[in-house]
Amino acid sequence: MKRYFAIFALLILSMVGAELSAQQLVKKRIGMYKENGKVVLSEAQTSLVVDLVVEEEHFVSGPYARYAQKLLGTRASLVDYTAYDIVEANVAIAQDGEFMATERPTNSAEEVQSLRGGKHHFANVLPDRLRRGDRKNDELAEEAADEIFALRRARVDLITGEMGDGVFGAGLESALEEIDRMEQSYMELFYGKRTLCRTTERVVVPMADSVHNYVVARFNTEEGIVAKDDLSGEVVVVNITPSEMNYPEGEKKGNIVYRYANNATVTVALSGDILCRRVLPIYEFGRSVYYKKPW
Repeated sequence: MKRYFAIFALLILSMVGAELSAQQLVKKRIGMYKENGKVVLSEAQTSLVVDLVVEEEHFVSGPYARYAQKLLGTRASLVDYTAYDIVEANVAIAQDGEFMATERPTNSAEEVQSLRGGKHHFANVLPDRLRRGDRKNDELAEEAADEIFALRRARVDLITGEMGDGVFGAGLESALEEIDRMEQSYMELFYGKRTLCRTTERVVVPMADSVHNYVVARFNTEEGIVAKDDLSGEVVVVNITPSEMNYPEGEKKGNIVYRYANNATVTVALSGDILCRRVLPIYEFGRSVYYKKPW
């Protein structure tokens, strides 16, 4: 048993050693030097790329919303609104024009949670449109509710075979889809329609020595991402916490300089709520090591 514990301990130590070694490999030669016959002037600088995925929710209440509780049994919202939320965030290193993390999320198309009538308007499905004379909204709402229940009964009859003898397969599927479409048109007269749209805001943040916090944007639920000087928004902050690392000793005097990055914990937070956290190599919190000759 002791032998197994010893082997396990050695494995753990080897894994830790490998991880530390991997940490120290994040380095870059800096200063002026020749490479492939050309003079190179190199600096070790880090820029962070912050992606904020903002979701816009737009709701339009139905014209018969006030009758939903009475006729359909559940209350509907009476208020139109537009609200924003940061639903996803990511932070990565920008390096030589390429991003080390995944590519920028694609802005998704609008998702309209409705089958008829477009984004902000309702389909013209008011029942019994051939009747003359003006009718009150409560009468129209009651007729719309009757249509909903009639469609639901028709759906059950089709499924159980009580209606439409010989309707099966693709024909049954098409009939049920048409009933769903019609019911949705009537339902949104009571419960409205909701539109979701996601967009990605990208901010590039150059690092500075000894600076741990950066305000990258401001955000409010009524407008989304706003200007950094707009005090109506809550701050989106990048916080950098350097780690304890063991760097090579190097030489006190040398003509070859390498800058080792520090594996810092980088968090993106909105008013204290952490949106994402990653460990990234940051040169500004690392160490320069001098060598007399290449190894």
